[in-house]
Amino acid sequence: MMIERDGRKSNNAAGSTGEKRRSPLRRMFRGIGWLSAGPVDWTGRRGISRGASFIRDLVVALRFGSQRDPWFRTSEGGGFDVEAMAFLHGISVFELQRRLVVRRRQTARIAYATFALGCIFLTAWVCEALSSPWTAGRIILALEFLPFCALFFLLAFYNGLLNFQLRIGRAASWREYLATREPFCPR
Repeated sequence: MMIERDGRKSNNAAGSTGEKRRSPLRRMFRGIGWLSAGPVDWTGRRGISRGASFIRDLVVALRFGSQRDPWFRTSEGGGFDVEAMAFLHGISVFELQRRLVVRRRQTARIAYATFALGCIFLTAWVCEALSSPWTAGRIILALEFLPFCALFFLLAFYNGLLNFQLRIGRAASWREYLATREPFCPR
């Protein structure tokens, strides 16, 4: 709704309380306003406190371990307790089994896709590393890109492990996944 106030038109129903007219000089120098702030603001107090709380949360997670999902139940033998999980989710056992099959297919697709992306990026990295001149800056850039490639392979392995757990019907460690006689590739 357009309101006319002091000869100016405004879209704000309450007038121009939220709008301020700034001079061109102020608009030009608004990015360096931190120079007029005090030394306490220069230290990045908010960033430091956010970092400290993040570190505190990591310490708590490492000390107490990750909390188990209350909706996930296992039987005494270590296998999935499908009946209890279906009851807790309020669905039938058939529907839960159908969802587990869908999730198994989904983890297989994700594992293959992230493995393919990891191979593509690693191949591109090798080609670029071999064809570019060996300067200190290029070597640093090449080494900084390797964790990005490793991330894809770790995601592929993680989703393969999830797929393996869904296939065998129980929680399994990564060592069991690597030492199994079953096919390694997700299905």
